[in-house]
Amino acid sequence: MSVNPTLTSLLQVAFLELRNGRSPSSAVLSLLLSKGLGVGILAFSFVVKVPQILALNKSHSADGLSPISFELEQLGLSIHTAYGFLMNLPFNTFGEALIILVQNTILLYQIYQYKPLPSWRPALGVALTAIGVSLCYYGYVSTIYIGLAYEFNNVIFTAARLPQIWQNYQNKSTGQLSSATYIANFLGCLARIFTSYKEGGGLSMIRAYCLGGVLNGTIMLQIFYYGAKGKKRRPVKRRKAI
Repeated sequence: MSVNPTLTSLLQVAFLELRNGRSPSSAVLSLLLSKGLGVGILAFSFVVKVPQILALNKSHSADGLSPISFELEQLGLSIHTAYGFLMNLPFNTFGEALIILVQNTILLYQIYQYKPLPSWRPALGVALTAIGVSLCYYGYVSTIYIGLAYEFNNVIFTAARLPQIWQNYQNKSTGQLSSATYIANFLGCLARIFTSYKEGGGLSMIRAYCLGGVLNGTIMLQIFYYGAKGKKRRPVKRRKAI
């Protein structure tokens, strides 16, 4: 078996073992699980932020959403994607970062439309993205530098989630935040811890997903907690006597 077997080759090995009357080895099964999870997460990432996008589109409001949180997440996802490409990692270990990056770009566009923010903020984001892509494409970013940037990514993702967590706490409300999106983020981080370990993503990537799981889990719990309190506070309409 190769150093980095594909899902297809692992399925072939497992099938041959079963056909010969033997159970596949634990190494094959664990790698098969990792590859399967990776493909599943990659497929699910196409819709992970769609509930949030639809919620904003329906309400025409970005109430409860922290712009700086989504801007910092955009930066973190960009670094994550660049790290995967420049380190030549298997696409299923980082591909969802690229897909979620596209969805987060749509969310930022909606936030800029629905919130009164200065025009320089989206302009700065576009400029930084263009510079970053150009530097990576023309080979000005070495694996050493992208590795250091990825280490700093843990700080970026923490900074991205903390303003949202603090805003939720202050407002005692989560506004238009989508529970489905943050449940998906939380479960995705848990699965990615396992796949990164098996696929050789390195300690930087594993630490990032552990931290992401804690932060996304916190926001998920806030949505449930403040959402439940909001429902309890709603006055019950009394029926008129006939």
